[in-house]
Amino acid sequence: MKLLALLATLVIRGLHATLRVRHVHAENIDNTPQYILAFWHSHLLMMLHSRYRRPITVIISRSKDGEHMRRVFAWYGAVSARGSSTRGGSSALRQVIRDARSGNNIAVTPDGPKGPPRVVKDGVVYMAQMTGLPIVLSAFAAKNKWLLRSWDRMVVPRPFSRAVYLYSEPIVVPREDGAEEWRAEIERRMNALADEVGQMVEKQ
Repeated sequence: MKLLALLATLVIRGLHATLRVRHVHAENIDNTPQYILAFWHSHLLMMLHSRYRRPITVIISRSKDGEHMRRVFAWYGAVSARGSSTRGGSSALRQVIRDARSGNNIAVTPDGPKGPPRVVKDGVVYMAQMTGLPIVLSAFAAKNKWLLRSWDRMVVPRPFSRAVYLYSEPIVVPREDGAEEWRAEIERRMNALADEVGQMVEKQ
């Protein structure tokens, strides 16, 4: 498994090196001292090369696929908190809170690990309320790409494609406000951001 993770890391890095990439509104993440980075599961592969900063803790499921991803993320210098909405979510949240208090940024796919795609679960809202960290949304698009036959239709850019990363302004979730209202609002903004980055890359 270690060898497979290393090979996957080399493939991802090699593929990214061929892309013609733009980071749009990167100041929204660069100028935020500490944050929760949220993106759709379908954008996970290339988010390893987004403008996140270490130390960072990534929420990863306890599944076999999650173990593969944990090892890949480790090659990128990320810490993993293992858990999801279906298994181990409370222990992952406790680790996130501890790591945030130690200064780590947090990364999460709010529709993972099994979907439905582009539907936010409420965990990201609880993380923001419990840690006090703002949420920065990010989306990725490639002009030429493959879409895998996975539940999320994961985006894999074709070599030498043009690609864009887009970052939202930080979203502060008040601790006393209703979780469902914020869950729906974050979902709306994430879908709008994903649509916007798709339109951007098509115009390049």
